[in-house]
Amino acid sequence: MNNTPTPSTSFLLTPAQASTLPSSSTKFLDTTWFMPNSPRNARQEFEKARIRGAKYFDLDEVASPNELGLKHMMPSSEQFKEACDQLGITKEDSVVLYDVHGVFSSPRALFTFKAFGHPKAFVLNGGLPAWRAAGLSVDESQLPSGEAIATGASGAYPLPSMDPSIIRSYEQMLENTKRESEDAELVLDARPKARFMGSAPEPRAGLPSGHMLNSVSIPFTDLLTTHEYSHDVPKSGLFTPYLSLFFSHGSSSSFPLLSHTRTGNGNGPD
Repeated sequence: MNNTPTPSTSFLLTPAQASTLPSSSTKFLDTTWFMPNSPRNARQEFEKARIRGAKYFDLDEVASPNELGLKHMMPSSEQFKEACDQLGITKEDSVVLYDVHGVFSSPRALFTFKAFGHPKAFVLNGGLPAWRAAGLSVDESQLPSGEAIATGASGAYPLPSMDPSIIRSYEQMLENTKRESEDAELVLDARPKARFMGSAPEPRAGLPSGHMLNSVSIPFTDLLTTHEYSHDVPKSGLFTPYLSLFFSHGSSSSFPLLSHTRTGNGNGPD
């Protein structure tokens, strides 16, 4: 029996589920990204080892330019379409997103696909480490530089529209900090708690740590089963300690929630 989740029920696939998807309509994308202070190179690591048949989705490149040099701005509709065309992705394909950490940058890629209305996009739970642990095939043949992206059929992906309701602009975020807490959208800060509190530096030189008003600290590692991003996303019980934060913010369970990180790379499946 096929137990693969549908887009309406889950954004996650186990390695076993992902490995049984039909190869003709499934695209695996390595969405690995490293912090600016890391010496590792995501594209080079992809060229050395990847899920068989996977392509590389560059979160730094599939993004709109910013006059201040800010990273990971949402791509335009044209940029997203161009990336899908280059990767040979059609609107009907199942897209399985993974990274070499486990669960780290793949949720940002999922957020991008969902923002543009791709029906079947999933995060591989546990990423490449879980895929290896399951004994599934990993291609370790060296790819020549530049072959990480294969050009697909031009125009195959229809020009999408981004859902504007799930994005906030700088001006909207600034205005949100000026509101009384009961009227503001609650911002979830996924960075480590020390950076939220301003007691640890940011990995990007010259940027101050600390946090904006009307935000709460929920380090993303707290929502992983082992509290390390090299492992799976949480079982529901791990979220329980944070419920009091949400309900103390307002009387309703339906108030708006926003998530953010300093790099723009922390938007998760929720």
